[in-house]
Amino acid sequence: LLQNTYLRLKGLKNLSDPIIISNEDQRFIVAEQMLEIKVKPNSILLEPFGRNTAPATTLAAIKALKDYENPVLLVLSSDHKIENEKEFRQVIENGLLEANKGRLVTFGIIPHGPETGYGYIQSYDDLFENASSKIKRFIEKPKLEVAKEFIKDKHYVWNSGIFLFKASRFLEELKKFEPEIVKICKESLSKGKNDLDFFRLNKECFRKCPNKPIDIALMERTKFGTVLSLKAGWDDIGSWKSVWNNSTKDSYGNSSKGNIIVKESKNCYFRSEGRLVVGINLNDLVILETNDAIL
Repeated sequence: LLQNTYLRLKGLKNLSDPIIISNEDQRFIVAEQMLEIKVKPNSILLEPFGRNTAPATTLAAIKALKDYENPVLLVLSSDHKIENEKEFRQVIENGLLEANKGRLVTFGIIPHGPETGYGYIQSYDDLFENASSKIKRFIEKPKLEVAKEFIKDKHYVWNSGIFLFKASRFLEELKKFEPEIVKICKESLSKGKNDLDFFRLNKECFRKCPNKPIDIALMERTKFGTVLSLKAGWDDIGSWKSVWNNSTKDSYGNSSKGNIIVKESKNCYFRSEGRLVVGINLNDLVILETNDAIL
């Protein structure tokens, strides 16, 4: 997933090496994954604790402005699946036109069901018919009854969590609403230190950073928000249900990977990294075996 997040961007003009924000525990996985696809990141910034997407994006924006002249930042999560990569790149190119005008761009997915696991964006214009719109508001993950009402209205789309904007405009706007995030991220970087291929943020500084997603910290408060319709087969592989949805299944809905025997079971996700796993008369379960744990 991490490798594909970068590889699907190939073909975009003036693409720079990625700035990757990771936690400390996954640092070697990140470095190895990039090495496998022959990509040398601009930097791998290590967070001592998770502080959500607003601080992570702020760190990347500060670093990008230090290394490049007025860059545009494309913010991507590493757990997304995109089926039509050509269409995805085209929508990003369209978003660049808006970002270069000073807009803070995000991308909305036309809903195909009342999903309660995603946030929603309400647009001023109908995104089923229009390619872009100014943003009216963001809605956190709704209850099922509310989600059912949203999908009847063509002004509501799923929030993909992908963002595009000039790093300078992002920081300028964030300072208006969350100056503490900008201040602490700058201190965490200035007092941090290099460690081999990684950069460790200063733990004591970063500990004080507010824990806020970019949507709440900035996007639902700024006057410069724009949402573009993204029709490229997007999916967020952020839950076991979505992992199962995106896996190959047998005629009973079971997905099996590794050393597995399945009998009289339906709609299960089996994965073994070593030992034999046998499922008998199981329904709607996730079963994972690794060398140090069983879930």
